[in-house]
Amino acid sequence: MSLTPRESFDGVPSRFVLLTDGSVYVGGRREVLKGSLDKAEMQAISTRLDVAVKSQGKAGLPQTLVVGEGPALFRFSVLLGTPWQIVIMGDLETTGGPPLVALPEFLRGLSGFRHPTLKPWHPDRFTMIVREKTLSGGCRVVPPNFPSLAPSVGNEVVVPETLTRAFPTGASMSQLCEGPKRYVVIFRPLIPGER
Repeated sequence: MSLTPRESFDGVPSRFVLLTDGSVYVGGRREVLKGSLDKAEMQAISTRLDVAVKSQGKAGLPQTLVVGEGPALFRFSVLLGTPWQIVIMGDLETTGGPPLVALPEFLRGLSGFRHPTLKPWHPDRFTMIVREKTLSGGCRVVPPNFPSLAPSVGNEVVVPETLTRAFPTGASMSQLCEGPKRYVVIFRPLIPGER
């Protein structure tokens, strides 16, 4: 996905998370859907994952994978078997050559993942990311129930959903003023199993 100047990739939820109990989470720009897979469906994904991982050979899975052209940027997390996360850049419709065919094909399948059990999911916790930065436009005063922003810069702090109610979540950034300084605050939905 391409982002606007008032959005940050840091707030985008993981695109695909599969837990060992069959719970599956599919993230978009800010929303997350939750569903449930049976053992046969989980095994099919596990088998495809094994083939994709083995296709990388001794080098193993990269942290970042560039496939094709274009501004697309997204993150996959899989928590089935050995946990891994990968950032994908470019268009998955372009495979990028024979050595990477199996991995992009696997990721392409997950990026278009649909399942009849998927329903909107509302997280009870978010990861708050704070940066000292100035955006164009107005600046909101820090609400009274908010933690101090200066000590949170550079740290990812887990906060309850109640703290996010007056703010956009996901990719959108909010600008807050605390004294003379301006900060951007990002709230990324915290999917179970993530930190």
